[in-house]
Amino acid sequence: MPISRGGRYTVENVVPACGSCNASKRNDEVTTWLRRKRLDERAFLSRYSEILVALRPAE
Repeated sequence: MPISRGGRYTVENVVPACGSCNASKRNDEVTTWLRRKRLDERAFLSRYSEILVALRPAE
């Protein structure tokens, strides 16, 4: 959920993006923005989940 719509500043919620992509995304959900731009949502979500797993602290 976008920060502007009540989302939190957490690793799970913040999606890094260049300035022009961030401006284009506005306050849309990232998946809505990916669909609107006709970008590969599956590839994004797959890579995003890999990054989250890599950032988890070791147990």
